[in-house]
This record gives sequence, C-alpha cells and structure tokens, in this order.
Amino acid sequence: MALYHAAMTRKDRKIGMKTAKPHIAAVYVFCFVLVLVLAITNVPGIYNLAVDSKVNLVPFAYFPAMAHQYYMNVLLFIPVGFLLPLLWKRFENFGRTTLCGFVFSLSIEIAQLFNERVTDVDDLLMNTLGTMAGFLIFSLIKRGGAGVSALSIDHSNHWRGEPFVCFAFVWISVLVFKPVLSDWLLRIAFPLVTGAPG
Repeated sequence: MALYHAAMTRKDRKIGMKTAKPHIAAVYVFCFVLVLVLAITNVPGIYNLAVDSKVNLVPFAYFPAMAHQYYMNVLLFIPVGFLLPLLWKRFENFGRTTLCGFVFSLSIEIAQLFNERVTDVDDLLMNTLGTMAGFLIFSLIKRGGAGVSALSIDHSNHWRGEPFVCFAFVWISVLVFKPVLSDWLLRIAFPLVTGAPG
C-alpha cells in the first residue's frame, strides 16, 4: 500500500494536486480492519489449503442456539460499512456499499470452503446486515452535521481504484504471508514455551 500511495502521490504532484494525507492515514486503518476481519474469520493461507466443504445453505438453521454468533457477524462488518463511505465519496451510496460488503463476505465464505470452518449463508446475511448498519451509522452522523467528509476523496481522479487496491492487497497479504508469519512466530515461541532448542 505504501508503494501504491507513493505512486499516486507522485501523480498528484505532476498535476499540481495536493495529496490528502489524513485520507491516506485513514486508509491504513481501513486495511487493518480488513485484516482483522480476515483473521477473525480464520481464512486459510495458500500453504494450508484443504478441501473440507461444510456448507449450510439453510437460513437461520442455528438460531436461536447460536444467536451470539449472529450478533458477532453483524458487529464484525459494521466498521466496513462505516469506513467505505467515510473514505470514498462513491460509497456514499447505500446500494454500492452494501454490494461491496456482500462481495467481501462472499469471498470469505468461499475461502472457508478450504479450511475447517463452515461456509454458512447466515454469515453472509449477517455480515451484509452489518455493512448496512455501518452505512446507516455513517449517514446518521453525516446528517447530524458532523464533518465526516473530511477524510473522503472524489472518485473522478487517478485515486479511483484505491478501495479495490485495498481489498486486493489485504487478501494477497493474508493468503501469502499469514502462514509464513505464523510458522515463523511458532518457531520462536515453541522453544520459549517448552524450553526445547530452536
């Protein structure tokens, strides 16, 4: 992302445009939120893929026994629905933001076909609902007169692809580097815990 932003900042200078540094800082927060979502949902890395297709296509099959899980899935995606319109004016559109949250959630559910998690239609529904709730919170704050647009940028310039670059970079990072970092941390932590040689 730093390389991407360096390239975009260079383009800004060429056309005499001022780079919105607070926006860039907020984008890193957004990327961190996406990484947390992928970590919490335990998507597999490319080194530990395993076909284990546990799929539930029946809505609310585990309700009310797993009600807390439904609430957690909603809460997990509220930041996504809030930050998208906060950072990019094109997402100040309810349908566009909802679709983005839906596609992101769908990508997670598809990835979970390749680990020991259950691919669940309820997760998809609740995550999308969380995105919608995040957007509504943004809308209420904006309607209340708060300057929430201070961090957003227009989509009509060369920054247009930034939100999609964020999603792509986060997915690639988690898929490629998560298992490498996990293995490295385990190699360090295991001898410390067990007293065994490294």
